[in-house]
Amino acid sequence: MKIPYSWLAELVEQIPSPAQLAEILTMLGFEVEEIASPGEAIKDVVIGKILQKDPHPDADKLSFCQVTDGETTYPIVCGASNMVAGDHVALARLGTVLPGDFKIEKRKIRGVESQGMMCSTRELGLDDEHGGIMILDRNTPLGKPLVDVLGLNDVIFDLNVTPNRPDALCAIGIAREIAAYCKTQLKRPDASPLPADCAPEFSPSVTLQAEDLCPRYTALRINSVQISPSPDWLKNRLEACGVRSVNNVVDATNLVLLETGQPLHAFDYNKLEENRIVVRQAQPGEHIVCIDGDDRQLSEEMLVIADAAVPVAAAGVMGGLESEVDNATIDILLESAYFSPPSIRRTSKKLQLSSDASYRFERGVDLEGVIPAAWRCARLIRELAGGKIAGQMTVADTTKPEMLDVLRGRTIGLSLDYAARLLGKKIEPDHIAGILIGLSFKVESQDTESIQVRVPSFRNDVRRPADLVEEIARCTGYGEFAPTLPKAPVKAPEPMEVDRKFITQLRQFLISSGLDEAVTYSFIDKEALTLFPTGGADLEHDTVTIQNAIVSNEATMRTSVLASLMVAARRNFAHGNQDFGLFEIARSYAVLDGAKTETKVLAGLIMGNPHSGWRNTRKEQDFFELKGMIETILQIGGYRGYRSTDPPACLHPKRGCQIQAGKDCVGYYGELNPPLVEHYDLKGRILVFELDLKVLSDQFRASSVQYKPFSTFPAMKRDMALLIPKDVAVDHIEKIIRRESGNLLEEVVLFDYYSGKQVQPGYVSGAFRLTFRSPEGTLKEEVVDQAFANVLSQLQKKLQVQLRS
Repeated sequence: MKIPYSWLAELVEQIPSPAQLAEILTMLGFEVEEIASPGEAIKDVVIGKILQKDPHPDADKLSFCQVTDGETTYPIVCGASNMVAGDHVALARLGTVLPGDFKIEKRKIRGVESQGMMCSTRELGLDDEHGGIMILDRNTPLGKPLVDVLGLNDVIFDLNVTPNRPDALCAIGIAREIAAYCKTQLKRPDASPLPADCAPEFSPSVTLQAEDLCPRYTALRINSVQISPSPDWLKNRLEACGVRSVNNVVDATNLVLLETGQPLHAFDYNKLEENRIVVRQAQPGEHIVCIDGDDRQLSEEMLVIADAAVPVAAAGVMGGLESEVDNATIDILLESAYFSPPSIRRTSKKLQLSSDASYRFERGVDLEGVIPAAWRCARLIRELAGGKIAGQMTVADTTKPEMLDVLRGRTIGLSLDYAARLLGKKIEPDHIAGILIGLSFKVESQDTESIQVRVPSFRNDVRRPADLVEEIARCTGYGEFAPTLPKAPVKAPEPMEVDRKFITQLRQFLISSGLDEAVTYSFIDKEALTLFPTGGADLEHDTVTIQNAIVSNEATMRTSVLASLMVAARRNFAHGNQDFGLFEIARSYAVLDGAKTETKVLAGLIMGNPHSGWRNTRKEQDFFELKGMIETILQIGGYRGYRSTDPPACLHPKRGCQIQAGKDCVGYYGELNPPLVEHYDLKGRILVFELDLKVLSDQFRASSVQYKPFSTFPAMKRDMALLIPKDVAVDHIEKIIRRESGNLLEEVVLFDYYSGKQVQPGYVSGAFRLTFRSPEGTLKEEVVDQAFANVLSQLQKKLQVQLRS
């Protein structure tokens, strides 16, 4: 938004210099994107008068003029022909530098010395026209700088106003902020009502049909206007703000928009059918030719301003060509209204049409500023166009007073302790009240602990106490507040339920094993949960249910993540994917003993062979490959001792198991029961697993790896071939070997396992290789022999294991 310094100076008493003002505006939250001085490049050009014009003695197309600035006369050779003696012109004297770095110097032109230059508007950089030199009014004082005459001796601020501050999209809004910061007075233009000049009983006809989209509409008739060009001061002000001058009436509406932030529109009253205004939504098939000349199709959700027959304006966006004010206009109808911001935004986007009015309406204008802006504009029109106020202003309000109450502002209480906590500094109550009053807030009550404030209608962005604190900080100056750390109790962070490093290692291992990570919904059909272990929860009573479920039959929070993966597997298989592996790290939910619980689990599923290809032609993976994967996961979790028990019902009775570690149930894994495979419309062997990550993570933390340096001494290996009773588990043998070998045992490996005719009934043959190594020196034979003998003795004693001959 562009705004000239001179305009702000008219509205604010004792305004700071432009450089200081730029800093203040930035501190207040209005970024100054550019500071322009439009007359800087021609500041040395003055008003001159042609005293005498003669033909050039040696050139037919040149003239020789005597030009004075009121003190000195300059001989000037000129090639233009549109001037005569007595004309006032733009004079560039010797030493003047014009735009384009063109310096005026003495020079001879066809033998005649020229000591200056009479300039065209193109040479001054004012426009691209080059029809001759610039001719000014003959009453213009000689020697006066041209920039003063043209109103170019100003400083123009280009401000970036944030979308939440529509109140600052006008001169008064910015001036109000400056006055509050500088603790000075704001001078408002007169916007009081005017008495009727004729027919005081007359009021324009306004019908408010779409009152939800337009809660207030005002109309004022002004008769006997004389349409003409605007005076120079008005043209210059509009041009400084980037607005093109049209005529005195339209320019008056644009000036009030830039001054107050309230858009207005003037209709030619005699072009309105039945001289009526109807505020309604567009009807099917309606269209309108806007002021820009384009014919636009309207849709039914758009708000329009219509007469008795057709739309005459796209409400809040642009007026219609048929009812615009032109040189033949005598009577006008002045519109000022409040339109619903979302409605204007939709219309503007759909019509692909934006205007200064829509820019403000779609951000929200001031309801209480609608009527004063209309009277301010009426005063200007009467002054500029000689109009007469015909009758009374029509004010059409919604029949829903609560809509107006919402737009009239709100009352907010502010605790001074709360303000001090946010600012890091205590502010005196009177200082706070002074700032808020300067910003046009009304202080309803205050004491030493709090202040009660009525927010004005134009500050719709202030809705809570923190917003009031921001106003205090802005107008006090952020530099007045030293950085302070917030005071908050500090306590040690609670340990994570599942170790993050453990999760990372699991994810890396599973991905390297050919599985893809899946992300499924946490809610599922309750019937699907009955097919999988529920962790002790009763599905009839102990489930967490979603009240606003997306799908009615998927309202139960899952008690098994594997149940969700099965749905994903069915979808993959239905789309022709027959070789894949999925895993998911997620939560399962249940109600145990009346309390809602969440358990983080790892679930996985393998169908076919994820590694299938020309180098791996196996049709599908088997139970033992899954067993190896689970053992690696348990090893990552730090489990060395665990046992396998009977599988849950969802697994094959002979190719599945449940994992127990002490009193903890770690989970289960194996081949999916064939009836379940059919239930999910799958084929082949489906390998699945589901593990409790909380249990695994606790063990992972407890058994964190302790690193020690490698031994540089040689190892000694001994093989031990044993006859083992069939009911003895191999891991029991490994435990005894490790315990009895002490710190010298580095590794124990089962490298042979056999059962058959060569082994006596009731026994199997197992061969172990034991590796011994000392970190302190080379081992001696007798030391290793003694350890070997101790191991063998304990195996024979406790497990009835025999040494094979």
